[in-house]
Amino acid sequence: MAKIDHKLEKWIRWLKVIEGELESLVIAKKVFWTVQGLIKAHPEIPYRQSIFYWYLGNTYIAYALTGIRRQAKFQKDSISLTQLLTEIVQEPTKVSRKYYLELHAKAKKANLVNKQFDRLCQKSGDLHISSDLVQRDLDKLKNPVKDCEDFADKLIAHRDQRPPKRLPKFNEADKAIQTLYDLCRKYRFILLADSKNTVKEKLDYDWQEIFDFPWRQK
Repeated sequence: MAKIDHKLEKWIRWLKVIEGELESLVIAKKVFWTVQGLIKAHPEIPYRQSIFYWYLGNTYIAYALTGIRRQAKFQKDSISLTQLLTEIVQEPTKVSRKYYLELHAKAKKANLVNKQFDRLCQKSGDLHISSDLVQRDLDKLKNPVKDCEDFADKLIAHRDQRPPKRLPKFNEADKAIQTLYDLCRKYRFILLADSKNTVKEKLDYDWQEIFDFPWRQK
């Protein structure tokens, strides 16, 4: 492949950073809910107002909301999914049909790749990705992350005198994480022609083995 545009090169670097952070959030979500399932599966453990359950829940939600805020909040000098998509909206010509065809040169026939790229364009045959399509993806982030970002801004990043409008629920944080990660994977395929599920790879071992052994000595 010929040398790529410096802006596109920067977006690819950013995407790898963003993906690593979002993978960590998805893994944290998986671990948290799996442990919750283990707790509920053992009714012999007295369920009461345990400081451990308080700690587990608060630690997860603080980590999750902080990570969501980092990716969703527009800050010009920061690396985030929102910033990445905003820049692609502003300069869609950097993601060209020529670049996309070169990415897929070894994997598929050119006519199939062209049809695939057409789905990313304003109209068939366009030479670059549609800024409207990327803007729609950017807009998809607004509702799932809005309350999470507001809460993280006002009670986690710092203590604001104005309370957040509402408290996000666990399932809303989970949805926001999944929305961010799914969009990241979409742009991983667009920019790198790679659709590997790296989270699955990282969890592909018996990480729950630790719960098979008693910890506390009586």
